[in-house]
Amino acid sequence: MNQNDSKMKAFSRNDHLFTKSSEGSRRSELSRNKQIFYQMTSAVCTALFLFILMILALISSALRYVTTNKSLEHRGSHVYRSKEDLKLVPDLNYYYKLYGLQVDTYNVITKDGFVIILQRIVDPKEGQDIKISRKPVLLLHGLLQSSGSFCSSGKESLAYFLFQQGYDIWLGNNRCGFECRHIDLEPNDYLMWDWDIVDISEHDLTALIDQVLANSCYDKLTLIAHSQGTTQGFITLDNDRFKNCSKLNAFVALSPAVYGGKLLESKWFIKIIAKMSLNKWFFGIHSFLPIMMTMRSAIVKHKSFGFLSYTMFNFLFDWDDHLWDQDLKYRHFLFSPVYVSVKLMSWWLNDKSGFKTSKAILEDDIQWFDESTPPVFCVIPRQDKLVNGQALVNHLINVETTSNYDYIFLDNYSHLDVLWSKTVIKDVGEPIVRFLEYRNI
Repeated sequence: MNQNDSKMKAFSRNDHLFTKSSEGSRRSELSRNKQIFYQMTSAVCTALFLFILMILALISSALRYVTTNKSLEHRGSHVYRSKEDLKLVPDLNYYYKLYGLQVDTYNVITKDGFVIILQRIVDPKEGQDIKISRKPVLLLHGLLQSSGSFCSSGKESLAYFLFQQGYDIWLGNNRCGFECRHIDLEPNDYLMWDWDIVDISEHDLTALIDQVLANSCYDKLTLIAHSQGTTQGFITLDNDRFKNCSKLNAFVALSPAVYGGKLLESKWFIKIIAKMSLNKWFFGIHSFLPIMMTMRSAIVKHKSFGFLSYTMFNFLFDWDDHLWDQDLKYRHFLFSPVYVSVKLMSWWLNDKSGFKTSKAILEDDIQWFDESTPPVFCVIPRQDKLVNGQALVNHLINVETTSNYDYIFLDNYSHLDVLWSKTVIKDVGEPIVRFLEYRNI
């Protein structure tokens, strides 16, 4: 059996994920009555679910404060900033204009008809010759996040730092995001939400890469991804599944989501979400917890939104903010959550199939990379409970025969610190630049 045959065998274990059914790329149509039933039941269930989640999260936050006797509002050092810089404005362009830059927006259409958003950081004072000399870098966000996660720290963000290092910075977003758009489908159509991790790997990532290169004089770009974005990257690189290897000169994976972490097995509330995600009557057949997006629209410009978002996700995923700049804490949550499908969330969390059970997005004991794979650099937080970075390193060392990869461990970092730590430039940004320079990229 040759290597390609073995790779196809690896995908066969997860046929529900990597292949479509014999009925085609769409599920058999649900009756109108069933659709209405699922919409009604899920509306009630998700509202109740979110209410209980917030109550538990607030109680957990209060208990944590009492036991540590240390206010979350006074952790870490503060940096003086102007009032304008600290305003809660859910618009990247607002903040970058404060730095003399701007964020241009492009609408990109995927092969399966979704309209996704791609953004580019530019200096309006730069001449065209300087702009085209910049090497393109595409940043891709994680689950429930958007491109803003790479930018919300302002001048201390990876996006700003890499731009100042001379790179052409592009900010990718997956389908639906803050606004669900498709050339044929409407948001209330359940077919609008019939997608999972492979769809966004094949269609969204490919469309983003192609659009960046169409606006560049270079024929390759560097992909820097966080969490779910790294999953998309590893899927597309494996066996050059979607013909993207020739378009990449390097892949940087921050908090790489290749192997599931211990939190997915130990957190009781995540187990409940996982189980309920398999029931169409509970979370429905459309977007996951759309009530969160309703709340975001109503209060996103207020500190209460940042506080509630932080408290909820902290309760679910067991990370905290002790490495963050407190002045920017609530700004980080201006650009999340986003719309994602129940189908995608079910894959991430359920205990019968997908990421949680498979432990790896690809077969663990075969090689994923070959001579076509671009250099890979993994940034692994040792305190990350969501994903298992050590398992990925073990695979690279023990299974892969190529030496076309590097990695670093960050001892005190957790899952989101690779984006929002006060020292992210020194700990993450500078190693990325050194890696690219070492690889002559």
